Amino acid sequence: MRSEILSRLVLVFVPWAILIGMVVGAYLPIYRGERYRMQVTPLDPRDFFRGNYVALQYEYSHIDADKIDVTLDENRDFKFGDELYLDLEPQGDVLHPTGLYDKRKLAKHVALKVRPRWQFRAEAPSYDLVAGLESFFAPEKAAQDWESALRKGSVFAEVAIDKAGNARLVKLEK
Repeated sequence: MRSEILSRLVLVFVPWAILIGMVVGAYLPIYRGERYRMQVTPLDPRDFFRGNYVALQYEYSHIDADKIDVTLDENRDFKFGDELYLDLEPQGDVLHPTGLYDKRKLAKHVALKVRPRWQFRAEAPSYDLVAGLESFFAPEKAAQDWESALRKGSVFAEVAIDKAGNARLVKLEK
């Protein structure tokens, strides 16, 4: 009888504990990380498939290999899901990419954990990267305002980045 009650409690509380852990883990970079500003570059800003989400693009979203220092394992293909680290150097109050590495310890400034958008090799001429900061939800009227501001190129993202390179978008600024 006692083991039956215990197993029922486990069946009820373990899924809830997992869900709560996922939500808390998603918000930890906001509380543990440092806040930085990043320039949002123009893109077709409205994501029609997901409603009032504004699609965002950054300087690192598509970056030429000759503009940054690249240290990647030359013997492998990098594909979506592989963790890479983008070295971001503060210039004024905005972060700009200076290096792409397969090891976090190689980053000299602020390390941002990124993933390839498409498969590439180390010697590729350019890299398409994502960091999970590429969409922002806004009410319909606000989404239209962000859309026009993005077209003008006058939008900055406030991003929280923790020591492990995990990042969360905190807010957008015009």
